[in-house]
Order: sequence, then C-alpha cells, then structure tokens
Amino acid sequence: MLDRRTFVLGTALAATATAITGTAAHASPRLDKTAGAATAAGSPVTLARLDGRWVLADETGSVRITTGLDNADVVDLADDGTGLIAAGSLAGDPVAALWTSPDGVAWREVRRLHGTRSEFTAAAGALALGSVLRGERASLVRVAARRTATGWTTVPVRGLELTDGLSASALAATPDGWVCAAVGTSGTRLHASRDGVTWTELPALPGVAVRGLTADARTIRWHGNEIAGSTPLTGVLGGPGGPAAVPADAKALGATGGRFAWLSAGRLLTTS
Repeated sequence: MLDRRTFVLGTALAATATAITGTAAHASPRLDKTAGAATAAGSPVTLARLDGRWVLADETGSVRITTGLDNADVVDLADDGTGLIAAGSLAGDPVAALWTSPDGVAWREVRRLHGTRSEFTAAAGALALGSVLRGERASLVRVAARRTATGWTTVPVRGLELTDGLSASALAATPDGWVCAAVGTSGTRLHASRDGVTWTELPALPGVAVRGLTADARTIRWHGNEIAGSTPLTGVLGGPGGPAAVPADAKALGATGGRFAWLSAGRLLTTS
C-alpha cells in the first residue's frame, strides 16, 4: 500500500542510474529520493538524492551534481519557461523555502517562512503551496507564496480546508488560474482557483494518489498511483481513468511540458 507521505512529500523508491557527470564520478549511483519533474533545456528532468547531495537527473540516466541545495529538503520541482523552481523546506526542523535556478544545476534560495515550522509541497509557475506543520508533518494551516515583480511573497489562502491534515501533492497552472491536488488515505481532493488565494472544490478522485496535473481550456488531466496496490493510473477529471501505459513499477513524479513523469526501474520516463 502507498502511504500519503510517498506522494505528498515526494519520497520515491531507491533507484539506479547509469551515468553521472559533474564534479564527482560514481559507478551505478543509487538515487534514494526524487522530487517532482520539470523541463530544462527542452528535456524532462527530476531532482534526486545521491550520496547525500541533490542531483539533476534526466531520461538518459545521467545526473549532474547541483549547488545551492545543500541544506534543502526538496519536495517538488517545477518550471516557468525561464527557469526551474524547487519547493520544500530547510533540512532539520522544517522551515518552508523556495529556490530558483536557470538551468537546474545552480540554485539560490528566494523565499523562506521565518519563525514557523512549515514546508512547501507543490509548485507551478508563479505559485507555491505548503502548510504550517504539527506532529508528524501533518498540515495545520495552509500557506502560499506568489511570485510578483519584486520577488516571492506570502499570500492568504481561503477555501483549502485542512480538517484532514492533507498537504498539496500537485499543482498546475490553467488558462484561468490554478488547480491543486491533496492526497489522503482514501483518495485525492482537488480544488481550483483563479487567483491562488480563493479556492473551490472540484470532484474528488477516490482510491487514487494524484502526483501530477495538466490543464487546458477544457480538460484537467491527472496521473498517479492506486492507493491500494500501487498501479500506475492516469485519466481526465470528470471523465475516464485507468491504468497508464507504463511499467507496473512506475511511480508518478509530476507533470512537465504537457507530459507526465514517472520513475521506473530507477530511471525517469515520460508519457504524453
């Protein structure tokens, strides 16, 4: 069975890549954590852990060692057409933080929620969602940050109830605003917003842990894994859904460039 933290916090299976480039070389490096998906230089990529460091991995199996994420616990990865955004928290007692990069390799911190135990768990373009935390990283209060002309700033959140302690697991820009997903033990709750502040509930997806969303003017598409059994799934909100055309071990990572990203047999792969 797949637990909520596997999807909400971006944890994934241990995996093996085939090559590494950067400042150090390894034989058959093992990636013990992956976080989201984005597009860099026209290719899908994900951030992953290797020997205690964050690396940028692509579909060829090669990875590059990053800089600027040494104290980061990254949960999600996104792109906005000009660069990449990493969402998560500072390692240790978590403090929500965001980092940006022009290439996915060199990163700098651009936002931190000082004085509160918190984390960002989903990002898309100019918006990031997270939570103030209690206990075992259960969400207590939803938080959000938007990028403006002067940088990233915290904004209020209305309509994303946290009575069940859920954290955002996926976020996507739409022609009218944003749509987000939050995974619980029985399935996924979805909400939509025009401004990133006020959210309204959409039909839920029972039995599915959604990790990626894409949207156009008419359709919201999702991908994830079955909560009981881990089967890779994909579908259309309000329409059909079923097994995805990927290997049975594939774990959903996120969406990028209109494609869904998966981790299978230790390698990143994408589907349209």
